[in-house]
Amino acid sequence: MTTLLLAYCVPCSGNLVTAERIRTFLESGGHRCIRKCISDFDGHEQLLEFISNNNIRCIMGINAYRTGHLLRDCPVPFGLVFGGTDLNESTAIPESMDLMTATVNRARFLVCFSKEIKQQALKLWPHVVDKIHIQPQGVCTYATSSSCLSDILTPYRAAELGSCSCGCTDDLNDSTKVFLLVCGLRPVKDPIYLLQIFSEWHKEDSRVLLIVVGPEMNHDHARKVKGEICRCVGILLLPPIPQTDLHTLMLRSFAVVNSSVSEGMSGAILEAMCLGVPVIARNIAGNAAIITHKETGLLFNSPQEFVSEAKCLLGDADLRKTITAKAQDYVNTHHSGEAEKQTYCRLISSVLLQ
Repeated sequence: MTTLLLAYCVPCSGNLVTAERIRTFLESGGHRCIRKCISDFDGHEQLLEFISNNNIRCIMGINAYRTGHLLRDCPVPFGLVFGGTDLNESTAIPESMDLMTATVNRARFLVCFSKEIKQQALKLWPHVVDKIHIQPQGVCTYATSSSCLSDILTPYRAAELGSCSCGCTDDLNDSTKVFLLVCGLRPVKDPIYLLQIFSEWHKEDSRVLLIVVGPEMNHDHARKVKGEICRCVGILLLPPIPQTDLHTLMLRSFAVVNSSVSEGMSGAILEAMCLGVPVIARNIAGNAAIITHKETGLLFNSPQEFVSEAKCLLGDADLRKTITAKAQDYVNTHHSGEAEKQTYCRLISSVLLQ
């Protein structure tokens, strides 16, 4: 018996990281599991053929809207993992809401990353309370001991865009303060939000450098981001990079930044916290659910507040030490990979035994 794990798996995206981590956990728990991207199927008929050819007995879909097109009328029992944009964005569109409602109603189980996400889901579908489970995202990191920033960035120099033209990345050293923004280039992640004010700050303090890294997930928005970065100084755009290099870059960064309009539960934030790197994040519900301001990270409500909090962190070594220690304790306590593995293995087993 085989389980199909279905998600929108753009290379180096957070969805792919989550899907692959869950697939690995299911395999290690004794379940044969195949991970597929929704774009691998042209439609329902192609999915049915794949199910038949691979003895699929259970499906787990990540993101109720993106996988709903394929799962709504699927004859194989399935469960859903709410991703974030499904509840935060897609519910505002009537057609999308109708699709998700039909899919949620047929799902055998529903997984939320936090109690806040569960509350969102129950406001929309109060009748599904008995099949909702809370399972925070687990964290796996793969950093290596690369000696310096230049060593990490060298393989990606050819693809750099932005402030390399002003020369600020030509002589990276221990005094460089890298702020790392990990996000797909799409509106919900709002990578443009901090660009202008960070560029102004770089003109005042040439030590600070903002590196944006992630895949192009919306062509029009990616073009806007690139255009804005080309007009700024102190900002560098990198293509998506493998997890090992990304986590090593996190370790060499002064802080990891999140500027999203909405989040389910940011894997990049949790990875930074696990690695002992400070996080400065936009004060939205998904971020505030895992960050307590000035205890496990810093939250900001405007670009001006971001610069203020970043300067505070630069000037206060004790604050940096305190929040990173508390953040690591928080992740170890609440985002255990072993607990995540047990939850998903239990849910899949319960479906297969029905």
